[in-house]
Amino acid sequence: MKANATGGAEAPIRSAVPGGSDTMQKQLIFETVHEPEPGPKWQRLFDLHWPAYERWYLSETERERPSYLACYNALNRHMPELIPTYRQLCDLSGGSDLSSRLLSLYRPPAYITGCSQAAFADAHANVLVRNYDYPPELCEGTILSTCWNGRRVIAMSDCLVGVLDGINESGLSVSLAFGGRKAVGDGFGAPIILRYILEFCDTTPEAAEVLARVPTHMAYNITV
Repeated sequence: MKANATGGAEAPIRSAVPGGSDTMQKQLIFETVHEPEPGPKWQRLFDLHWPAYERWYLSETERERPSYLACYNALNRHMPELIPTYRQLCDLSGGSDLSSRLLSLYRPPAYITGCSQAAFADAHANVLVRNYDYPPELCEGTILSTCWNGRRVIAMSDCLVGVLDGINESGLSVSLAFGGRKAVGDGFGAPIILRYILEFCDTTPEAAEVLARVPTHMAYNITV
């Protein structure tokens, strides 16, 4: 694995997304991107990853995905504070119906992956560790440093708007792993819920309230 700083870093290929190439890339390149407000750097990431995400989003046919109105209404009902950022990202992505639906992460295709996480705490420190148990080409590889809603956040990006693991300026940390059940229901992909937590929560009880309130479309193991 390699890590590169912001700039012209090569990005990982998500070829294992349904519809992509069968070629396995054994090298994963991590890129750090610092951009306080959504702007050209995020737009570059969107342009890079959109073809693969589009294939993934349509892998079960478009009729299986909710309409833009359903996506917007669900986001506005459950995570209304995120709407201004969502609109900014939709504009940067070109404002298309399909990309806007994906960026809501409402009722997306199933995530069937692995990943492991562990937490350790004593009188001196708290440690949260997560690894990636799926092929490297499935990982976006972007460590995104932002301040989209007045809180500094650094997180491993997923689906361009979501979070796999990260921490905010209050020291609140989150991490997710697949929950083991393949059943899919009505709700959001967990990465956007973790994004919402880091953007708007300061404490573990606040994060727990969000996790209890906002519906997820699959089972996840989430550590806070």
